[in-house]
Amino acid sequence: MAEEKGPQWAMATPSVVYLVGVACIGICALLSGWVTAGAVPLVAALLIACGIPTMICGAIELRRGDILFGSINMVFGGLIWFGLGFIFAMATWFQVTAGAAADMHVVAFFAWGIALLFVLFVPSVAKASKFVMVAFIVLAVGLLLMGLGLYNDVAFGAGVMYVSGICFLIFGLMLIYAGTVFITNTVYQAPKLWLK
Repeated sequence: MAEEKGPQWAMATPSVVYLVGVACIGICALLSGWVTAGAVPLVAALLIACGIPTMICGAIELRRGDILFGSINMVFGGLIWFGLGFIFAMATWFQVTAGAAADMHVVAFFAWGIALLFVLFVPSVAKASKFVMVAFIVLAVGLLLMGLGLYNDVAFGAGVMYVSGICFLIFGLMLIYAGTVFITNTVYQAPKLWLK
C-alpha cells in the first residue's frame, strides 16, 4: 500500500517551548513567594490550559517521527501540566469543601520522579542542543528543591522553595529564548540566533 502523501507538518515543539517558558514564570512567582498561596487555583487553571495544546503538539511531533521532542511534550502535557494542575485544583477544592488541607507531601515524590525523568532525558537532549540540556538540568534542580520544600512543609517564598522558584524562572527564560531561536532560524532559513 502506498504511503499517503500530504503537506508536511511543521515542528510543533516551539509552541510547547513558549507555553512551558511562560507557565514556568508563573510557577516561579508562586514558589518564590512573589504572589500569595491564594494564587494556587489560578496557577492550576493555567497548567491545565497549557496541558491541552502541549499534548496535541506532542502527538504532532510523534506523528512526524520525532520520538525525543514528542516524548518530552507528552511528559510536559500529561504529567506536569495536567498532573500538577489537577493536583493543585483538587487541593484547593479539598480545602474549600472539606475545610482541611490536602496532604501535599505526596507531590514531593511526583516532583522527584519528574526530576529523574529530566535527568534521563539529558543525554538525548544534549545531542540536539547543549543549551536545552543545561535548561533541563536547571529544571531538574528546581523540581528536586520543590520536592524538598513540599516534603518539609517549607512555605512558598522561603529557603529551598525560593531557590526552586528561581530555577523555574531561569528554565522558563531559557525556553522562551530557545523557542525564539527555533522560529527565527526556520523563518529566515539561516542560523540568525545562536543555540548549540
